[in-house]
Amino acid sequence: MTEPRTTVPAGPSPRRRRLGELLVDAGVIDHERIEQALESAHDDERLGESLLRMGFIDDLRLADAVAAQLGLERVDLEQEPIDPTAVDLLPARLAERHGVLPLRFEGHVLVVATADPSDVVALDDVRVATRVRSVRPVVATAAALLHARQCAYRSDITNDVLDGLADDLEVDDDIEVIDEHSQPVVRLVDALIGDAVTARASDVHVEPDAVGVGVRVRIDGLLRETTRIPRALGRQVVSRLKIMAKLDISERRLPQDGRAVIRVGGQEVDLRVSTMPAMHGETVVLRLLPKGTDRIELSELGFGESTLTALLDALDRPQGLVLVTGPTGSGKTSTLYAGLTAVADPSRNVLTLEDPVEMELPGVNQTQIEPKIGLTFARGLRHVRRQDPDVVLVGEIRDQETARLAVEASFTGHLVLATLHTNDAPSAVARLVDLGAEAFLIGSSLLLVVAQRLARAVCEGCAEPDVPDPQLVERLGLDPVELREAAFRRGAGCRKCDHTGTHGRVAIGEVLRVTPAIRELVGEGAPASALARQARDDGLIPLRTEAIRVATTGAITLHEAFRITPDPST
Repeated sequence: MTEPRTTVPAGPSPRRRRLGELLVDAGVIDHERIEQALESAHDDERLGESLLRMGFIDDLRLADAVAAQLGLERVDLEQEPIDPTAVDLLPARLAERHGVLPLRFEGHVLVVATADPSDVVALDDVRVATRVRSVRPVVATAAALLHARQCAYRSDITNDVLDGLADDLEVDDDIEVIDEHSQPVVRLVDALIGDAVTARASDVHVEPDAVGVGVRVRIDGLLRETTRIPRALGRQVVSRLKIMAKLDISERRLPQDGRAVIRVGGQEVDLRVSTMPAMHGETVVLRLLPKGTDRIELSELGFGESTLTALLDALDRPQGLVLVTGPTGSGKTSTLYAGLTAVADPSRNVLTLEDPVEMELPGVNQTQIEPKIGLTFARGLRHVRRQDPDVVLVGEIRDQETARLAVEASFTGHLVLATLHTNDAPSAVARLVDLGAEAFLIGSSLLLVVAQRLARAVCEGCAEPDVPDPQLVERLGLDPVELREAAFRRGAGCRKCDHTGTHGRVAIGEVLRVTPAIRELVGEGAPASALARQARDDGLIPLRTEAIRVATTGAITLHEAFRITPDPST
């Protein structure tokens, strides 16, 4: 729906009325809700922001009231022309920080859209950064500003490509040639990946549909659309990505997998590229793996104290097997890297077998698995054992030979760290047996299993107290009386978290310690259910129970705790 354009006199009114007065006089809200919003406002939160957060008013009416209060023009950014030369004057980071968008010049005056024109500090920062004589604010809704700013600050390369090829978008869809005339497409792909890396995205999805091609990125586990590309240009983008990954651009009927490396801002980023035929063309998913030299500490992952203690105790052992389990994207590799950081020192020979090497670790000899030339996990593990290792990291146990060799290596004097795909910790033992490892060797060598998940953290920039849904509390089997002291929180949405309410993630862990009772059950070939019962008797805290504990501290929502964890009763 198009917003109506509102213009009010540019000069100041005789008396600047309070926002609350204007809203009450306009019949938009009553005095009682104004008082409630004022009482519940966060530090430095303005009345308008508090009203929006509490759902007492919509942003369109709020923008009209702010414009009327300050005697300013209220604009509809869906219809307002935006001058690229004005946008270019203000860095995107500053525009994001202050929630503004340069629109155009009026002589030597820069017209800037904002949802809060009373923020004189922000407007002064804009004036200094752009080096203009003065800035004239106009009022827009916060939602319209966010969308317009995302569009306006698409990289110049993206705009140049889309504009430059506008006359050629009716070309035959079958054209797949990427030559010197396709250089803008090359730059467009680089820009799309660069923007995703800057935004902390873990994945980029390029998805054709009936009218075009959507680009979505996954940030903190949540997908969001960032760009729309015309269909004909989208086909060339897909071809470019396939060329980067050394895939066959003429093959559209079968899935393909490949790898590529791109440099973004001086940093190398590994790409895992996967294509899949779909109804409207090929979808492409990129997994982004930025390389870096920052050390990861176990204490930075967010695990509880008992989980950390158990991990550190196991890593101090001279030999044995430590497993980290969970679904794809649950942070298993980050946990193992943190474990290597804890054990790597000049007195130990630490080697890894990875697919791919996601981060360079000082003091660690890292090997990239290359199945195309026969360097598999199993073959690498056979040869690594001849390299006099003290600690070996196996990126993933995925087949029978790798499972057998990893268990044997941990039994014969090496500390082996590895990942496995299971839903919980007790199931890891059954999975190793299914893969062909000897049960008596598993019982003798296994030290610890950590099953983990990554939960979206409540954004600290907009966190507020939360009262969980009673139906959810009942479904989780919780006693409402026992939750009275809990500090549940939720994110209301702000610029820091792109109005999602979450920013960053927290690791939730379930730890199975291999006690003598567990070891005996493993040696007997007991099922996972028997191991789970014994583990709980030995003090194992299920994933869901631990996630609920974290939710009571306000770090994550109770709904998030329910979403990411399996039901321990099943």
